[in-house]
Amino acid sequence: MASANQDAVEEVFRLARRADHRSLRARLHDDVTWQPASTAKWKPCESVDDVVRTLLWRAEANRLRPGQVIDLGDRVLIQLRGRRLERLGAKGLVPRLFQIVVLREGKVASIQDYGRRDEAYAAAGLDG
Repeated sequence: MASANQDAVEEVFRLARRADHRSLRARLHDDVTWQPASTAKWKPCESVDDVVRTLLWRAEANRLRPGQVIDLGDRVLIQLRGRRLERLGAKGLVPRLFQIVVLREGKVASIQDYGRRDEAYAAAGLDG
């Protein structure tokens, strides 16, 4: 059974795939930020408009969607699925991209990408 946080994150990805700007924006805090993986070649998103644009672009260009999701209370750790993940900072023989999504009051407050599983697990306080 999925948690409320898992449901909230999956809904954000669903809305991005549908390009539903208005509903997507309603699921994000006004002060939401998104930090790329340390090896990615794109700048951080520092406004809700930047985050919406990036979510829509990634849903379209990379077919980005959540794979494995681990609920950590006020945040979730996600292993993402999609195409060309190495462009987004994913590393490894089979490139994988991870995110930690922080939720506040059921809305996304911040997103942080990680190119390696060990980095994401360490940031989440988990043993990898």
